[in-house]
Amino acid sequence: MESKVSGFLKEGLAPEIQDAFLAPALFRAVDVIMPLIGEINKAHVIMLGECGILSGEDVAALLQTIIEIEKEGFDSIPLDPAREEHYFNYEAVVIAKLGSDTGGRMHVARSRNDMKSTQDRMRARALAIRLISNTIDLREALLESARRYVDIVMPGYTHMQPAQPSSYGWYLLGVESALRRDTARLLDSYSRINQCPLGAGAVAGTSFPIDRKRTSDLLGFECPAYHAQDAVASRDGIMELLSAVALLTTTVGRMGQDFYNMTTYEFGTLNLPDSVATTSSIMPQKKNMGPLENLKARPALVTGALVTALASQRAIPFTHTQESSNDCMRWTWDALEEADKGLVAARVIVEAAEPKPERMLELVQNNFSAVTDLADTLVRVAGLSFREAHHVVGRTVRLAQERGLKSYEIDANLLSDAAEATIGKRIQLTAQQVKDALDPTMIVNARTGSGGPSVADCGTIADQAQAQLSQDKQALADSAAKITSAKAELDARVNSLIRRRESAAK
Repeated sequence: MESKVSGFLKEGLAPEIQDAFLAPALFRAVDVIMPLIGEINKAHVIMLGECGILSGEDVAALLQTIIEIEKEGFDSIPLDPAREEHYFNYEAVVIAKLGSDTGGRMHVARSRNDMKSTQDRMRARALAIRLISNTIDLREALLESARRYVDIVMPGYTHMQPAQPSSYGWYLLGVESALRRDTARLLDSYSRINQCPLGAGAVAGTSFPIDRKRTSDLLGFECPAYHAQDAVASRDGIMELLSAVALLTTTVGRMGQDFYNMTTYEFGTLNLPDSVATTSSIMPQKKNMGPLENLKARPALVTGALVTALASQRAIPFTHTQESSNDCMRWTWDALEEADKGLVAARVIVEAAEPKPERMLELVQNNFSAVTDLADTLVRVAGLSFREAHHVVGRTVRLAQERGLKSYEIDANLLSDAAEATIGKRIQLTAQQVKDALDPTMIVNARTGSGGPSVADCGTIADQAQAQLSQDKQALADSAAKITSAKAELDARVNSLIRRRESAAK
């Protein structure tokens, strides 16, 4: 059997090769890739006509055929692995409709290599816009909940042990702060993805007098990719996006881990409704936080895709190869899609989560996390060095625990006894001073000017977050608008050229 795509090759690909490598890639993403090929074809054909490389009649005929294929549906294109990949299958339909003379002219001054790189970037930037949009939505949900729960005192932990009092609103602002950086990384990677490889040809450009900026503009790119070989050889912009998403899902997954702990019976500080829970097949009392487990797993999925991409790219020569566009990106698209859906789920969870103020305060009062401020009070009022105060309070806690006392039951006498046993002298604090030093609400609101959980500092942090959120929204809107505007111009130009041909035929 002769090759269906080459006059040089004497025979077509072995069926085993088709089944092993070409068929899986051909059928895997046809619904995504064929529309991108259609858009690229439109822009390329229009540019060829404007540059005088194709006649007006050929341009109009090709565009009309491309529109016919769109209307018929891309699933109507017969997929034959013997034709190697998507473009040859698409082109076969064009040639079948127009003949090889006209249909075969569509591919002048380009290669599958620059087409594949272009469609990868178009696919990646669309995902990037969705990821940025859903990250912004999650940040908005966090800010709204943070303002609502800014005064809900909760226990803070280090090493998963009680540390210092904080607030639930302040915790949420911390997650939003990390997501701000994640958004910046997404936006930054977008700028490097959004450069158009079309016109780079197979590796070294083309001798035809094409206008690369025109095709770049018609497809909504910021500019052409400047170096032809680099344009077809590299997928690092997409891998950068994948890397940013790996960090993003890690941020969200860590929040999921915290929520996971907080919703346990033992912590009991956070409530999630049944709409974000699963159950057991055998234990009727179970309310499992399955969606949180999914959030925690997302970073592993994305990182796995990133490792595949990096490991594959490592051994690819600095030129176009099959693995750069197929194997290297094999898991990338699924990982980005699932990460994007996970962001939507995370927003729903944040909006649904309700803190349990009484339980949170109970833990703070019982777990001795307030005593750092008692040590600070000894420094300010009793004139002790901090190290002395640290040891005195440490002994005070030990004595209180031995006597079965809660932290709020520590009094001035116990503190003075501990001081005498530790530093050899008694100290004089009033009962009110000790009480105030151990009051969780007063402790939280005393932490001003240092990015702490006070209502005042939370207000400042939230205002800064809102300002950055507005800037990020505008950057996203500008990027999306450029693509939308280019699409409208492309469609208008296509329709104009088709109508001109139809009018001439009457």
